Amino acid sequence: MLKKSSKTIYTTALSCAAFLLSTLPLAAGVAAQTGTDIETQEVIVTANRLAQPLGETLAASTVFTLDDIEASQAESLFDLLAGAPGIQMARTGGQGTQTSLFMRGTNSDHTLILIDGVKANTASEGFARLENIPVAQIERIEVVRGPQSSLYGADAIGGVIQIFTKQAARSDADAGFSGNLSAAAGTESTYNGSGGFNLRGDNTALAVNVSHHQTDGIQPIHTPTPSARTSAYDNDAASLSIAHEFSNGAALRGSYNLTDSQLEYDGGINNGESRTAHVGVRLPVTDSWQSDLQLSRFSDESVDDSTFASRSRTERDAINWQNHVQLGDNNAVVLGADFESEDLLYEMSGATQTDTARDNSAVFAVLDTQFALSNRSVDTTLSLRYDDNEQFGGETTGKVAVGTDLGDSMQLWTSYSTAYKAPSLVELYVDFPGFFFFGNPDLQPETSRNVEIGLDGNHGGARWSVNAFRNEIKNLITTDASFTSLTNVDRATINGVELAIQGNWLGWDTNAALTLLDHENSDTGAELLRRPNEILSAGISRRFQKLDVGVTWLLRGAQKDVDPVTYGTSTVAGNAVFDLALAYQLIDDLSVQLKIGNLFDKDYQVVDGYNTYGRTALLTTRYQF
Repeated sequence: MLKKSSKTIYTTALSCAAFLLSTLPLAAGVAAQTGTDIETQEVIVTANRLAQPLGETLAASTVFTLDDIEASQAESLFDLLAGAPGIQMARTGGQGTQTSLFMRGTNSDHTLILIDGVKANTASEGFARLENIPVAQIERIEVVRGPQSSLYGADAIGGVIQIFTKQAARSDADAGFSGNLSAAAGTESTYNGSGGFNLRGDNTALAVNVSHHQTDGIQPIHTPTPSARTSAYDNDAASLSIAHEFSNGAALRGSYNLTDSQLEYDGGINNGESRTAHVGVRLPVTDSWQSDLQLSRFSDESVDDSTFASRSRTERDAINWQNHVQLGDNNAVVLGADFESEDLLYEMSGATQTDTARDNSAVFAVLDTQFALSNRSVDTTLSLRYDDNEQFGGETTGKVAVGTDLGDSMQLWTSYSTAYKAPSLVELYVDFPGFFFFGNPDLQPETSRNVEIGLDGNHGGARWSVNAFRNEIKNLITTDASFTSLTNVDRATINGVELAIQGNWLGWDTNAALTLLDHENSDTGAELLRRPNEILSAGISRRFQKLDVGVTWLLRGAQKDVDPVTYGTSTVAGNAVFDLALAYQLIDDLSVQLKIGNLFDKDYQVVDGYNTYGRTALLTTRYQF
């Protein structure tokens, strides 16, 4: 049962969803794919670690293409991901402030973030610094909802998000020189600029991309003491990538990405640096066997210069080896091994650290099959992984998914999966004697069991999907009764339903996504914090010769939070925000875009005690050559 405090928003959301379903020949897939040809399915690699059409993964997935990202005119991942099915976002102020992502109601450190296959979750907080990942550097995003530890190990209780940065051109691209430039200016003294080029010969490609973002921001804190000034934010990013293909079909690739950021706030300055590098080789062993090896390094440093100055640095080296064997047209096997070595440096006045590193080794297998049963096609995906963690020993996770076609245009599937999350090195080994708070080296991994059923279809040139799930999480890490350390006490149960619809009605591209959650701490009966029970997003767009017009609507239900004055439980009211996006093609290679955020200047909160943007405007010019 949904809580009484959310019934009004729930009724509104359900009514809107019913209206869309009854009046539009819509359907499915994902809210982000508005401009995609409905008959052409995207190919996704994150769902099962092999390339598959989006509708054949037996997993709830969303894809953001480059066209989707540019059409959204989003300035941050907070703006881009907020309306996707199953995702709840929170941010403590404006651009550059801490951004949290709750996948299907799980904790912010329960979603694994990959950047070009490289794990970006920090060893200190356990989550990735989403606020510092520049949208201008992103080519594509794949979101896979539901536990994925059987493929990727720890940190995937809620799901996996893989971000693909702009890389050297693929093998089917034409030889030559191409590039792009963009410049933008907007409210809050916002200025953005980005550029990149791609140089390709017959077998070798080189790409360079740079971006800059700066804004004066907003006054982040509303309660209890309003901020005295705005939080200015700067972000500079650059990437270099190279790819080479050999005559025998082998391929070599490599990339280096760097991001530097600075956030000013009342009482201090935070400087962030992130570096991601990888080199990989793909070798066709036989016509049906392909082997991939990737070596990578991730580093993240955050330096906070304030009254309680601190510094944290994560360094992670990883080796990933994967083999894809195709057994005929209907059977595929993926076998592989992962190894990572993680180091943490954490410095804060009075803090002590008793351990700084840990290693993790793993082997995994995926079996994807299709067979006929009683004149009906049956698809199955089985995955199994064994992790050997230096601190916690062995952990085995698995997933089984079975699906079948209900005619030519509908598919039914169900899955069962297990997952786990290892405690962060800060939770285990960093003590804060000055605050009378201490790490707990006896903490155990959080674990989960997830049952899910999905139904998706394609009717009348439109696509739709429905997913229902139940995720039970045990050994949740929380503050102990004395408030001096952490302990494994809590359990959480999360039930949810996701509906996504997409199609074209009278020449208008339309999409909507509705997420309904019922979540609670099973030990206390309290709702989990900062996770609305209902989120509804909808969008409609159309091209009028050279003019593109798009309107999006995001509705959030009420949510529980922490009162910034009493530190007890508070409630943040539900809200609805409209955005308007316009784009005009001046000439073949030159366009201008205008994004008006919070069109009706709604006064609302996402996190209790923190301000959000009023009406904003951003004018962007794009040139491609």
